[in-house]
Order: sequence, then structure tokens, then C-alpha cells
Amino acid sequence: MRDLPVLIPILFMAYVAVGLAEPKTIAVSLAFAVAILLGIRRGKSVEWNDGGLKIEEKYINWAFWLALAIIAYQIIRLGNVPLLHPTIRTHLNPRLTALTYFLGVPSSVYLFIRGKKYSLLYPVVVSLYAYRTPVLVSVLAVAIAYYEGTREKSLDVKKLGGILGGGALLFLMITFLRGNALSSLWVRFQSTVSALDVIVWRGDWSGTYGGHLQWAGVVSYIHGGYSPRGLIAKFLYVHTGATITATLLGGMYLDFGVFAIVEGFLLGLYYGMIMNAKHPTTKTLYYSTLAYGIVGVETGILDLPVYALFLLGAYILYKGWKVRRRSEAR
Repeated sequence: MRDLPVLIPILFMAYVAVGLAEPKTIAVSLAFAVAILLGIRRGKSVEWNDGGLKIEEKYINWAFWLALAIIAYQIIRLGNVPLLHPTIRTHLNPRLTALTYFLGVPSSVYLFIRGKKYSLLYPVVVSLYAYRTPVLVSVLAVAIAYYEGTREKSLDVKKLGGILGGGALLFLMITFLRGNALSSLWVRFQSTVSALDVIVWRGDWSGTYGGHLQWAGVVSYIHGGYSPRGLIAKFLYVHTGATITATLLGGMYLDFGVFAIVEGFLLGLYYGMIMNAKHPTTKTLYYSTLAYGIVGVETGILDLPVYALFLLGAYILYKGWKVRRRSEAR
């Protein structure tokens, strides 16, 4: 397979460099990016048997339609469409929204792999939430699935361009309907890198939150309280209720300081192993988590639905590695 996971450290360093990060931030970021690359290299050499997840296609199909039904239910409950009235999106039920992402992204990717064209409904329907990230992730995951699926035949550039172009149009539509000019996206870009600068300068080299920030990505969905990005805002002394993204590295650095490179290596190890996926469900998790990783260069990987997808992928890898070890021992 093509080594697409290397895009994550490359895009991350490009993001930090173009954002004019401070020299110390660039140095820490470079160590983190190198750790990801080393993890990918090590992961590619690990042999494992891909047994996938034992789940019938009909259940994945049900998950897809359930995700769309949840979106419809939330819109009906609100009595309006967040895309047309962005201010009401804060009234969406976060648990149902998370379930929409967890069910919708992988099921749409799986069905796309299986040739079901209606799978492309998901990024269109989820755009009604007026959040850009799920649209970007969904379109990227499908585009990666198509790109990887053509490795043994000629690539239809027009088809790939159509998928990415459609995603770009959805992204721009959400941006303008939310009243954001493209210049505001540049401001967000610079503020994200600036937040990382402050985190690296003010944060303890051995970590500030000791894992509690990333764990908040689980707890906040279940019990409420500060979200990971809320804790980042708190650290930066931003007013209560605000959330701030700080790139892929920000949350990890606040938790573990320079030891965030260990997380970077493990992330690379995961991608290096799973990029050799053969089973359709494993490929689905690979494409979905890779899309989240690429988008996470800016947003970070800090949400329960994303954690769950990575854990499912890691479970398949661990199970396949154990099976391989047993077969070699005989």
C-alpha cells in the first residue's frame, strides 16, 4: 500500500512552520514528527494476521442508516437546521452527535469500499450539523479508500477529484453559512500555532496534566465537565466556556511534556502496522483513523468517538500479532 500515514508528520511540520512557530516549538515538534516516522517504519516491519472484526455487513448497513436517523432526529428536535442557523448547533446533544460520528464515518467508508454509492450521503447529511471537522474527515476517509483501492488498477483522477471537490464545496458552504470569511480560517490557523507556542513555553517539560487532559476526552462525553480543548483554554487563561485547538501535539505535550514523543511513536507504530490491512473492516478503520489523524494535525486527536475507532484498530492489530506469534511458535 502507499505510505499515506507519512503525510501526518509532514503536514504537521508544515503547519507549524507556516504558522511561524517559535524555535523551541519547532524543535519539539520536529522530535515529535520524527518519532511518528520512526513508529511508522517500525510498524511496517511487524507481521500480524488480519482477521478483521467478525461483523455482518447488514449490521454495518444498519449503523449507517441509524447515524443518518440520529441527525434527522436532532434537527427535528431543534426545530431548525444548524447549517442555516449556526448558533443553535450548541444545543445539539453531544452524546448523540458523538454517536453519529462513531457510527457514520466508518460505516460510510465500509459501504463505499463495498461499492454502495449511497454511502456518499453521510458527508452531505452530517454537514447539516454545521461542523466542518466531520465533513472533512468523512470526505478524506472516502477519498483515501478510493485512492488506496486503485493501487492495482489505473486511478480515475476525475472521480477522486469529484470526491475531494464535493468535500471542498461542503466545507466552503459551511464556512460561509456560519458567517466566517476565509480570512477567519487563517486567523484560526495562526492562533492554533500560537497556542502551541504558549503550551511549549509555559508547560512543564515533564507534563502538566499527567494524562488527565486526554482522559477528559472520555469523561466529558459521559459525565460532562471540561473537555480536552476546554482544559487547553483554561491553561491559556481564556474565558470560561471557550475551547481551543493546539495542533496534534498540544494536548499530548500538556499531558506528558517532552514524553509526548512516546505517544507520537505509538501513533506511528499503529499506522505502520494497520496500513498493511487486508480485511474490509480493518481497512475501514485504517482509512477512518488516517483521516482523523490528518485532520487532527490542526484539531488534535481528543474525542471519544475517535479514541474508540483507534482502540478497535489497535485491538485487531494486537489480536493479529498474537495469532502470528502463536503460529510461529508451533
